Amino acid sequence: MLTTLWVMSIASVVAMAAALVGRHAVFEGSARVELERGRWIALGCERRAQAAIDAVLRDARTFEEGALVWRTLSRRIVASPFVQGCDLSLEAAGTRLDVNAASREMIANLLAAIGQSDRAAEMADALDDWRDADDEALPLGAELDWYESAGRELPRNGPLADVGELRRIRGFEDVEGLDSVLAIEPGRVSLATAPVPVLMAIPGITRETAEQIVAMQSAGIPLDDLLSVTGMISRSAASALAERYPDAVRATTPDPDAWLIRIRVSRGLPAVSVRLEWRVIRTGSRCLVARTRSIL
Repeated sequence: MLTTLWVMSIASVVAMAAALVGRHAVFEGSARVELERGRWIALGCERRAQAAIDAVLRDARTFEEGALVWRTLSRRIVASPFVQGCDLSLEAAGTRLDVNAASREMIANLLAAIGQSDRAAEMADALDDWRDADDEALPLGAELDWYESAGRELPRNGPLADVGELRRIRGFEDVEGLDSVLAIEPGRVSLATAPVPVLMAIPGITRETAEQIVAMQSAGIPLDDLLSVTGMISRSAASALAERYPDAVRATTPDPDAWLIRIRVSRGLPAVSVRLEWRVIRTGSRCLVARTRSIL
């Protein structure tokens, strides 16, 4: 009798385990199906967004009007009937500073703008050491020897793969909000969309100048040339801009170099999410998809 009970118990455990494995396989298969469906829905939303962009660009009657449309693309497309029902957002390349392309001076300027003045030079050197190809530390930086002695992950010695990687760099561990002002997306700083701290990273742009540019963004006033802002700021701020004008022009653009279209789709229970991103550039009265990637 006791043996029979043991056999029945073992059989029950085996049956339960088999049922759980089967249930897991069903859920896993269902999740894969929902992910694929979500991907196709996201692709459909992207095509509709691209059609909406083409439509507003075609409606522009002059080059200047087309430039204005491109600068204000986000609010025009998000409100478009083409993309109703899509969980979609747009961000201009250059709204955040490209951490891989920015100079040490620009990184230090931005860090000072977000309240890290005391450590800005040290942090900028540490970042440059992390992304450069050699193992020779800058005067205030940190290279292979420092990370080895601290038992830390070693420097990449190349471009950062993600903004989150900044937390592995000496001095950046406890700084909040970096993902709101730094990115790994190529693009000159967009005068039409960049916030004050990002604009202050540009050589020659003081806080006063940056705030005036952002005020013009909010008022919908196009800024075709940085010098056109000099009549709206103090003499000292205008002088600082004039002194570094060539550097500032090289680092900025009145019209975004590209726009990033991000689409999110959730499917099934439990929900699985698909997040895709497209980089689109302007080619006359149309846009062209330059890159597609999944967002984790």
